[in-house]
Amino acid sequence: MKKRLVRCSCATLLVLQSCGAQRERAASAPWTTHTDPAGFTVSVPAGWKIAADASSGRVAIAGPAQERAVIWPVFLPDEMTRATAGILLQRLTAAAGFTANRWSPPYAVTAQAIRMDGGAAVASLAWSSSPGGTAAYLFVTAASRAAYRDAVFGRILSSFRITGRQRPSEPTYVEWRDPFEKAFTVEVPAGWRVEGGLYRFASVDTRSALTLTSPARHIRITFGDKDLPTFTEPNPMLQWSGFREGSLYSPGYGVTMLVKRYIAGPEFVRDYIPLKPARDCANLQFTESRPRPDADQAVNRLYSRFATYGVTMEQRSGDASFTCTEDGKPMAGYHFAGTLRTRSSTQGGIWIAQHLFGFIAIPEKARQAQEVIRHIVGSITVNPEWARTQQQTTMETSRIVSETNQAVSKIIDDTYWTRQRSQDEVSRRRSNAMLGLEDVVDPATGRQLQVEAGADYYWIDHRGTIVGTQTDSLPSLDFRSLTRLP
Repeated sequence: MKKRLVRCSCATLLVLQSCGAQRERAASAPWTTHTDPAGFTVSVPAGWKIAADASSGRVAIAGPAQERAVIWPVFLPDEMTRATAGILLQRLTAAAGFTANRWSPPYAVTAQAIRMDGGAAVASLAWSSSPGGTAAYLFVTAASRAAYRDAVFGRILSSFRITGRQRPSEPTYVEWRDPFEKAFTVEVPAGWRVEGGLYRFASVDTRSALTLTSPARHIRITFGDKDLPTFTEPNPMLQWSGFREGSLYSPGYGVTMLVKRYIAGPEFVRDYIPLKPARDCANLQFTESRPRPDADQAVNRLYSRFATYGVTMEQRSGDASFTCTEDGKPMAGYHFAGTLRTRSSTQGGIWIAQHLFGFIAIPEKARQAQEVIRHIVGSITVNPEWARTQQQTTMETSRIVSETNQAVSKIIDDTYWTRQRSQDEVSRRRSNAMLGLEDVVDPATGRQLQVEAGADYYWIDHRGTIVGTQTDSLPSLDFRSLTRLP
């Protein structure tokens, strides 16, 4: 939606003085025209100071004798009425720092301009409405009445023009291709140094990482991180096997995972910035940090289809802005992280830092760095032929891993029960030795029995009576031999 701004006119400046007063001679001091990168021009007497707040669009002007003026263009999505204009005038005047004055109630000057008087200060609001919304200007001035008679403020305000924010010169982009497997292409600024590509650690473990550095080294942009593996969440089975949080675990075929609890994007990005993007910085301070559910909505909608197969996939993103000092120079930075978590009913959760990018730059180049990142993200193209080959590789590896896992699972199971049986046998012998007992088996029934130790042979009759002897002779014809267990 295009925002139509109001131009200062004679009618608008009635809030400060009459048009006749504007025609009076201004101060005899020379005037200069200031062109600001924030997107405006204004003429002021020599020696006056101008400061623009880029976040709000407010312009503050100060003279050598404590003269003050504020010009504040604003835009509202709705149509303005006289009543809402009065409320807006009072709120913006207070927000501009003019709170000590005793202001009169707002009153109309023209059909689309209102004013408040505050002794030696004047505040006014002029607006223009259209179907797309309302553009308005706040003007506030404070000085001696002589300044009004000299029409200094009238000339300043009537010279104010919106020119539009000056954008950094658009770089020329060239295509850059992954040098390792030709897996993707991306458009990068001509003349910039580009390092990285697709790194393959295993058949199904590939990681993309890029670092771009401007010719003067004022901007450094990073995408991905080849040093970040797939993470697997701690679970009882891993812990029982000795894989605790912080340890490396390999399910096979060269794939290595780091056992680590899941960290959502907002927390991950704050932990990550000091480790990599700002590792050479001092005095790191976060200026903003927030979750980005807006970035996750479309992605999670696509992943929701896997819930049908008992698999849940969810991405949670966050970003952070920061400042620091690098090699004695002030720097500004930004980073985005989206971590994707995959869980199933039969396996523990695994997760990756799926989207990870940002920049660090000298403050005056931060906007250009943002523009370059936006262009790069929009230009990344995966090579379809590589994608088909990788998909086939993934399917084959998945089949092999599945079959191998079944075999490994049986080995683990057999090993466990073999070890358990061995432990039971040791326990049985130790217990018998302590209690003075021996284990015997009745071959006729297969029943295992315990008898007092000390005899070389043991016998049992049809009534269940057990007798021990030192020779292999039957005690009587009613008895049958029992077999001693080792």
